[in-house]
Amino acid sequence: MQTNKRIAGAVSAVALMSGLFTAAGATTAGAADGCTNNNGLTQYTAFGTQGQGFELRRNGSGNNTCVWGRIVGGSPGMHIWVDRSNDGGRTWQGHLGEATITSGGSVWTEAFADRNGQVARTCGDSGYNTPIRCTGWY
Repeated sequence: MQTNKRIAGAVSAVALMSGLFTAAGATTAGAADGCTNNNGLTQYTAFGTQGQGFELRRNGSGNNTCVWGRIVGGSPGMHIWVDRSNDGGRTWQGHLGEATITSGGSVWTEAFADRNGQVARTCGDSGYNTPIRCTGWY
């Protein structure tokens, strides 16, 4: 019995250290920013090869602006993500909050802060090995 408790304790410790039993947290770039994707306005739309819209959505203003991507008129297998840049789009953090349509025709990414001095865009594709389309930087 004592051996079983030791084994169970060791397994629990390893599982916790490896993240097996930890709650899935939001990505550092997203939820830590304090953003939500509620009550948004479409800032830009790019159109995919199958006519779907890749929208860059936003809410708030100034240092409280949040941005996220949304696919409308899509189909399962399509992807969308947000790119965010600190230098006007010369370099960027890519594929933030990447989301895939698993059923239906729409999906959206989590929201990300778009602070003063940062710009963001939404990019997506019609499935693996298809052209990537991006909105303008906002």
